[in-house]
Amino acid sequence: MGALSSLATVGLNLALAQQASQRQSDDVKAERDRQIRAIRQRDEEQRRQQEEALRRRLASQRARAGAAGVGSGGSADAVLRGLIEQAEASEQARAATSNRQISDIRRSASRSRRNNLLDLAGGAGGSALSLFGRRSGSLTSLLDL
Repeated sequence: MGALSSLATVGLNLALAQQASQRQSDDVKAERDRQIRAIRQRDEEQRRQQEEALRRRLASQRARAGAAGVGSGGSADAVLRGLIEQAEASEQARAATSNRQISDIRRSASRSRRNNLLDLAGGAGGSALSLFGRRSGSLTSLLDL
């Protein structure tokens, strides 16, 4: 009878460990999603600010060119293209940095979940081994329980 209660205890412990593991996994996922949302929101705000700054720089450059009597074409267009290319390069660099951060967050969350599952498997295996393992110095068979 003692073996059955030990087996029931192992089963209960395993079920409780699985629930705790699932909660922890859900918490890791929620934190991962929160961090990714924050990065994307920050990116969107920075992109809007950069676009607005580019519009102001372009308007300012056009006004200077017009005040200098240089309409469109030639060097005025080259300066405008340079400003646009600079803004695009900056946007690409920012996007690459954000993508790396998001990849790092996902990799870290995945590693955390994997470690959580390994801990659960190790704990369950240890409980079962202690139940079915050595008892009083001799090996116990399932049939002996």
